[in-house]
Amino acid sequence: MREEMFVIKSSSSDRELRFLARHGDEFQVELSGYGLTLALKVSAYTDSTGLLRLFEKIASHATPWRGKESWRSLEGEFILSASCSTSGQVYFFIEAWGSPGAAEEWRASAGITSELGQLPSIASAAHRFFCGSDA
Repeated sequence: MREEMFVIKSSSSDRELRFLARHGDEFQVELSGYGLTLALKVSAYTDSTGLLRLFEKIASHATPWRGKESWRSLEGEFILSASCSTSGQVYFFIEAWGSPGAAEEWRASAGITSELGQLPSIASAAHRFFCGSDA
């Protein structure tokens, strides 16, 4: 059975990144805490498992990695990037756009921190959310 939601909780604040309400290639993303609240419907279209592959790829690192790993929705309304410090702190950076081209278009970007050791459980939760079972 597919999980209805999974959460990445910050290791340094009350911020949480939630993925929920998946229907086909669409899902809801919510980011809240530490002075910010946003919600966005994301359409993945032909890349509905691309975000899962991002989580699996970063979880495969047993030690801190160099550079940045990213996933971008087809229409660019949601971008999630991950990088890792030499001490194993993982930094997720979220960029979101709402109503592109509309009179009341909005943009938001924020970060959330986690730890290298948390990535396997995050990837497992992502797998349940996107595929309906553990990896």
